[in-house]
Amino acid sequence: MKIALGMTGCKNNRYELDQVLKWAIKNKIPVVKESDADFAVINTCTVTSIADKKSRQLVRRTKNNNPGLKTIVFGCAARMQKKTFEKIMEVDVLLDNMQEVIKHLESNIGDMKKCDDTSLVASGADFTRCRALVQIQDGCDNFCSYCIIAPARGKSKNRSQEDIIDEINEHVAHGFNEVVLTGINIGAYGASLTTKPEENKFAELLEAIFKQTKLKRLRASSLGPEFFNEKWYEVMKNPRFSRHLHLSIQSGSNVVLKRMRRNYSVEKVADVIKRLREISPDIAITTDIIMGFPSETEEEFEETVKFVKDNKLAKAHIFPYSERQNTLAAKMEQVPVEVRRKRAKKLQEVADECRHEFIQSQLGKKAEVLWELPRIPGWSEGMTDNYIKVRVKEPRMSKSISTEILTKQNVVFD
Repeated sequence: MKIALGMTGCKNNRYELDQVLKWAIKNKIPVVKESDADFAVINTCTVTSIADKKSRQLVRRTKNNNPGLKTIVFGCAARMQKKTFEKIMEVDVLLDNMQEVIKHLESNIGDMKKCDDTSLVASGADFTRCRALVQIQDGCDNFCSYCIIAPARGKSKNRSQEDIIDEINEHVAHGFNEVVLTGINIGAYGASLTTKPEENKFAELLEAIFKQTKLKRLRASSLGPEFFNEKWYEVMKNPRFSRHLHLSIQSGSNVVLKRMRRNYSVEKVADVIKRLREISPDIAITTDIIMGFPSETEEEFEETVKFVKDNKLAKAHIFPYSERQNTLAAKMEQVPVEVRRKRAKKLQEVADECRHEFIQSQLGKKAEVLWELPRIPGWSEGMTDNYIKVRVKEPRMSKSISTEILTKQNVVFD
């Protein structure tokens, strides 16, 4: 019995799929390409209408590539668009979450003949990454006006510090040098609600990880600016914390942020960036920004353009606003789609210029590179701790870290 894995969406979805992979390897169930599989487990995303569409397409494509396999579909899109997914002929089993998927697999294939071919079982490693993901929190209580994730994921839930430490130590024992902390709103870790940033214990968690593990590099996924405090800045001075932070900014206009129901101001974001650069001048600050939010004026758009330029972001993913059903923003006055796309294209060009400038500023400097699984024959590829892709025509061991001098020859200007 063999299973295939597929997904759309964020690192949180990747973490959940990794738990299915971990279960499969433990139970000697080979994880293979969909063309060779009996079951395909697919985790879906609903953050935008495009994500919904990609999730549906992935299910159909998987089944069409191997009509004999059975598809097990779960995740945010499957929960929020349940009736739609129930009508998709290529969906065989529709479930809510990763725990239900594992239960379903156990009840259906757990008592079947296990695989004794260690090479087949170990093939699951082909689906892993060179850095490990550890979920510390799930869910959100914010209900931003544009976002569907709060109802899709439910209320904020924190994992215990002990479980997180144990999982990181397990990854270290298996040769991982870098761990990425992930979740839906990880800055709220330890708080009773994500709307109470003053309660967060994220810094305390970082301290515990540094003290109780031998992990070489710790990286965090997206962080909300409202959660930063003095203790955070102090803990982030630790050299084991990567020189890269992804901030959830969304807009460079206070008026737009207010309509979005975000709990911070542009001034707060700028102060966070300033403080982080005081700690680490070469830190990479990356973000996601939504363009063409309902009622966004040309002036508000230009405010965001100015914000990106002034703060010299290392990288930004720019998205045209996407209406999500049953959100407050969907009921607001909508910006024409062609205007959204035009603004997103213009801001992406500005962001790409900032990206190029950041990479240029790092040439000639030393950086710690985590090497990844090779994708181009004869070349090794990795990522610096401050989020720059490096490629060399020399052998490097996957998951290993080495010190490299960044040059025009080995840096990828992506």
